[in-house]
Amino acid sequence: MKLRLVFLLLTWLSAFVIVMALFLAFGDELRDLPLALRALAISGVLSISMTQVVVPLINRLLRLAALLGTRR
Repeated sequence: MKLRLVFLLLTWLSAFVIVMALFLAFGDELRDLPLALRALAISGVLSISMTQVVVPLINRLLRLAALLGTRR
């Protein structure tokens, strides 16, 4: 259960950081778009980055932490 909570919190924090970075980098350009197009753009980049980069990285880190924790 603890591992699932850690995974959830790391995923949520990563998504927050990605969304904030996108708004900081492209906020002015996104402001001119209708809300639905802004949501489409942000969610598209978020989905791709989470599934291709962040979640595999978190899985590797948690697997490594579990391995190191069992060696003690």
